Amino acid sequence: MKMGCRILCVLASAIVFPAFGCNGGSPAATPPVTPTPQPTNIAVVVDTTTKIVPSFTGFGVQWDPYSYPPSGADWTTTLARLSYMRPSFFRMMSSATDYCLGFDEGGTPIYVWQQGDAVARQHLSQVFRMLDYAQANNIPVILGEWAWPSGLATPAASAIAGPDDPRWARIVSDYLHYLITVKGYTVIKYYNLLNEPNGDWMWPNNTVPANAFSLWSTGIENLRADLNSQQLTSVSIIGPDNACFGPLQSDSGNWNWLNQTAQSLPGNIGVWDAHWYAWAADVQSDAVEQTLRAEAGMLSSTDPHAATKPRILGEAGMLDGKNSNDQNPNVQTFQYGVWMADLGAQVARGGWTGASAWDLDDAMHSSGNSLKMWGFWNTYSAPGDPVQGIRPWFYTWSLMSRLFPQGAAIVKTSGGASQTGFRSVASAFTSNAQANTAVMLVNDADTALNVTVTAASLGAGSLTEYRYFATGAPTDSNGLPIPEGGSTKVDFTAGVAVNMASRGVVFLVFHP
Repeated sequence: MKMGCRILCVLASAIVFPAFGCNGGSPAATPPVTPTPQPTNIAVVVDTTTKIVPSFTGFGVQWDPYSYPPSGADWTTTLARLSYMRPSFFRMMSSATDYCLGFDEGGTPIYVWQQGDAVARQHLSQVFRMLDYAQANNIPVILGEWAWPSGLATPAASAIAGPDDPRWARIVSDYLHYLITVKGYTVIKYYNLLNEPNGDWMWPNNTVPANAFSLWSTGIENLRADLNSQQLTSVSIIGPDNACFGPLQSDSGNWNWLNQTAQSLPGNIGVWDAHWYAWAADVQSDAVEQTLRAEAGMLSSTDPHAATKPRILGEAGMLDGKNSNDQNPNVQTFQYGVWMADLGAQVARGGWTGASAWDLDDAMHSSGNSLKMWGFWNTYSAPGDPVQGIRPWFYTWSLMSRLFPQGAAIVKTSGGASQTGFRSVASAFTSNAQANTAVMLVNDADTALNVTVTAASLGAGSLTEYRYFATGAPTDSNGLPIPEGGSTKVDFTAGVAVNMASRGVVFLVFHP
């Protein structure tokens, strides 16, 4: 019905009737007709035999203990949404003051679990319930601490003054021993010591000391030694966790933390990690992909074991729209979902193995009198922070999590490189004993596209399509993504046609 109306309208607009002046004179001039721009044609070829990333870590999400913990229906809804999303991993950051009460007169740490189960649960109830979900669903966890616990000073002991203080590494390793060995949370696979050590916001007086790298690297060495002594060799240290805000050309000082760590600590780091809050211009121009590919090459040439280590963005987000209260209202917009899909595509295309979205829920973090608005939703109402349902960008990130899962192979795609804002990325994975190939197409520009996707190795089979556009992104009654129509029979050898209006994302899921 809608297509027919569109055709009739076009035909009507093409018919020109003569127009005459009031005196019956010569015909009036016909205004010029501006032709509608034709979509650009792009041919994408998927080569499932060539692997860019043999084993993908996947797309995860930041899930921290809450400033305002959800309960009842909000907690049930949160878990239901996570179960749909199937994140490949969680990044959970907290503080040593949650589990360590200080030191006794002999300098021995005093832990909450030593005071009995009730005290431990009083202090760690949020951590337990989040780890319970991760353990039940076999979701790997990056556990970590924002900064060294300077607040643990007691009359019997001086304060922990920096990341190099060996007492910090000791209490961290004791905490991990308690959680993994005693409590049985075996999904804790990675540890992140000190968030964004290159940032002045992480140091006293907002000043990065000249020997900051040395202080941090000493802390990493201390932690690795203590974990080994606790028989926790299976826990990998993730780092350097440096914060970046642009490509190499404009942000080389921040990226240099990764280079320094690769040169001096390759034996202590099990997962290479950086944070990137990107500008839209850098995403749309593919500067993210180019930078990550260059840094992957640096790691490969510097770390002799780089091929066996994940390379992830431990925090990923967009800077456009961020305000001085550490909020980004753009998370409420449709466009944020396109940006984050484009950013994720470039992570995989650049040879990195995954990224963690910042973040799950506004209710986790506060800033001044407001919440930090960065989440997929907000389960708590505060002034200026209204309760909302699922925000648009959950649509793209949740499908990326499901369709580019842990262990998938990122396979080569080619075509459309000259088209500004266009990206394609594909994965091959097995789910429920069924082989699948997923293709994500991103149009991060104002040009409409006609895309033909071919894959000689796939042949004929069933195809499911998800579409995320401003004009529509189908969801079920709970706001969760659903396919556009049903499954259809296609032949990828002949090619699959995909129409993309400006600014949008398409997911194709194929199985023989």
